[in-house]
Formats: sequence, structure tokens, C-alpha cells
Amino acid sequence: MRLCFTGVFPPETASMRVFSRQFRLEVVRRIQKGEKVAALARELGIHRKIMYEWGRQVKEGGEANLLPRGRPKAGQGGNPAGGVNRCITDLRRTIARQELVIEFFKRCIAALRSSVRAERRNADKRIFESIAAMQGRLSVEAMCRWAGVSRSGFYRYLRTAIAVKPE
Repeated sequence: MRLCFTGVFPPETASMRVFSRQFRLEVVRRIQKGEKVAALARELGIHRKIMYEWGRQVKEGGEANLLPRGRPKAGQGGNPAGGVNRCITDLRRTIARQELVIEFFKRCIAALRSSVRAERRNADKRIFESIAAMQGRLSVEAMCRWAGVSRSGFYRYLRTAIAVKPE
């Protein structure tokens, strides 16, 4: 006789069975109490690998981690452990970007300090040099906006710098 905690199993001809969260929790609890997975798998007609997966999910994130099958609907929480990992990754990416921005500003400040007495055009040239040095690591658009110079002015500077170099 097959025991089911949610009522009747779907017909044997069904290609994919979907088990309720309560059923899966009860199976995991029985495994945690010491029942043999192989015997339980035979009794319930479920593959052992699925039961081990349910047990792993509960072990990693508690019973709340035993999520329903499929992708969470909009507005519903996903895997809490996955969310934390994603958050950490996003924070690391943000920190790396902020370090680049800080480096950019340090270069701009150094350029401006060295040309305080010079005319504005000379200061812009130094800012453009800083932007060119950071190009590819930060967007040109953002660096020009932060430094208060025009993007077209930066690209004009690049064209003239390239034309002057081959001397």
C-alpha cells in the first residue's frame, strides 16, 4: 500500500508528478528521523535523487527553502540563499565600480591642482587626458558628466591628440 500525505497520487501513467510542499516536508522529516531513503523511495514510488534534493534544500535554508516547482511568480520571493548570493555579487560589483569612480576623481583633482594657474582650456585638456586614461573602464559619458566637460569636447580632443602625435 502506498502512503500519501496529500491524498491520492496522480495516475501511474502521468509523466511528471508534482508533490505539495507539505508532502515534501513530511518526506524530509521522515528521512531526518532516520528512515532509510531507499526504503522510503520504494514505499512512495519516488526516485531517491529527488528525496536527497529535498533534504539538501531544507538543510541549506530551512523549511522555507523548500520552494514550489518552477520559476517564482512576479512579486514572490525566490530562493533565499540564492537571493543573498546575488546580493553579495551585486554589492561586490558596485564596490568595484565605486573604486574606479574614485580613481577617476583622483586623476581629475590631480590634473586640476597642477593647472590651477593655467587657463581653463589647459585644465580641460588635463581632464580629457584623465578621461582617456580611464576609457574602457568607465563610460566616457559618465566621466564627462562628472567632470563637467562636454563629451563632444572630449572626442574633439582625441582627434587632435591623435593628429598631433605622429611627429
